[in-house]
Amino acid sequence: MNSLFLRIQILLFGLIIAGCKTLPVVPHAINCDVNAELLASNCAAPRQISGEATYSILVDTMQADRKALRECGFTNNALRDAIKRCNQTTDEYNNKIDSLNNTK
Repeated sequence: MNSLFLRIQILLFGLIIAGCKTLPVVPHAINCDVNAELLASNCAAPRQISGEATYSILVDTMQADRKALRECGFTNNALRDAIKRCNQTTDEYNNKIDSLNNTK
């Protein structure tokens, strides 16, 4: 009787273990660290031109605005590239996590 009871316990324990396979569950990465200076930067507003501006002041203002626009473009490009790299890395990480979580 003890032998039968022990065999039933072992069988039930084996069924429980087989039915409750443990899978590693790891959460997805959900944030991207982007340079705080890039995120805080703003493009410079165009300079105002007064009605009494000379041609020299107009040219200087135009050159300063073009320089500011070029710098703003560099900043936006750097920010876009950082976010793009972050998204690609996050997608790769999440795909690896999904493959681990779906392994049976």
